[in-house]
Amino acid sequence: MRMRRIPDDIVSFTERVLTNRKTQLKFDDFTSDWIPIDNGIGQGDPLSMILYIIYSSDLVDIAKKRRGNESLKELTLAFVDDTALVAIGPDF
Repeated sequence: MRMRRIPDDIVSFTERVLTNRKTQLKFDDFTSDWIPIDNGIGQGDPLSMILYIIYSSDLVDIAKKRRGNESLKELTLAFVDDTALVAIGPDF
């Protein structure tokens, strides 16, 4: 996030949201003890798509324009959690 120049307040907020989380499993008459969560983000959390776009944004930056060699092209298309990278080489 810092590499993308996201303000420190937002980075700090995100760290707080993703730190010291825990969950319990409940089904039928069973309730588990609290289980610490040390990775990922809550399923259905609206922040998840935004954070994924930030996390995967380097994939979009991989494709570079190649000056002087128009037969080589790299294209990237990204939408939410789908990213496609296309490389086109010279015809022989």
